[in-house]
Amino acid sequence: MTAATRTPRTSRPPAPSAEPALLSIGALARAAGIPVPTLRTWERRYGVPTPQRKPSGHRLYPASAVEHLRKVATLLERGHRASETLGATPRELDALLAIVDVPAAAHAPHPAHGAPTIDELIAHLHAFDRPAMTAALRAGWSRLGPMGFLRGIAAPLFTAMGERWNDGTLEVRHEHFGSACVGAFLREAREPFDRRARGRRVVATTLSGEAHEGGLLMAALVMAMRGRRVLDLGPSLPVAQIAGAAEDDAVEAVALSVSACVPRAKAGRAVKALRAALPRRVALWVGGAGAPDGVKGVERFEDLDAFDARLARRT
Repeated sequence: MTAATRTPRTSRPPAPSAEPALLSIGALARAAGIPVPTLRTWERRYGVPTPQRKPSGHRLYPASAVEHLRKVATLLERGHRASETLGATPRELDALLAIVDVPAAAHAPHPAHGAPTIDELIAHLHAFDRPAMTAALRAGWSRLGPMGFLRGIAAPLFTAMGERWNDGTLEVRHEHFGSACVGAFLREAREPFDRRARGRRVVATTLSGEAHEGGLLMAALVMAMRGRRVLDLGPSLPVAQIAGAAEDDAVEAVALSVSACVPRAKAGRAVKALRAALPRRVALWVGGAGAPDGVKGVERFEDLDAFDARLARRT
């Protein structure tokens, strides 16, 4: 074959690199929208973002960290903590974001201010409008964050339902419907925290005959947010059964919610009996409007903020 007829060689495209794209900390900060000092603090405290080191010692970060950090930043804006979100898996982050995401504008019930009022929520109860109720609760969670939601919506709503049932402006069916809606939302909100919880176990319940579990569900969410593994036994459990559930060495405490519906003297006797039945190593945490005062060996909490602060000191 002569030079004139020789087939010219075609150049091959370079093989794609198997190496992941790497970013400097400055580039990572710009892409994720998080300041460099914050990223350095997170890396030092929590090991996230995780760097790779060049032979020169410089840190480089995978481009895949950008999406993770953006999701974390969104959750921090909604009231979550860095310690709870940085180590979460992509699936866990997506689950948290699914809870806090506000519905589309066409379905958002409170576009002006984001968080619903108690009167608006009560109106949804009267109408038995579960979709509107759920959308309003999601909007409040997104606007206020977890503790703000508990403090500003869930707790006042449970109180308002009880008061309006007492004065006849809510009937039993409305109160039950509202409690079911809020209870379902609190369980949904707790699930991602439960999946990540690695702390000690806490038994959570109410005294025998106590059917109101609003306070129990709120306390369980706070405990899960603080990394506790919550053993939720539901409401109305006899003292002996509560004590039996706390025999496991992994149990740190029993958390008891006592509503104002329980007579104070009866609650006091039951709490004393429970304290006596529990192993000495197991703490007894009691909260709620009906929680008795001055029971030896019992920690009583005035509100969820005080409970959260106590759990933070034990974390």
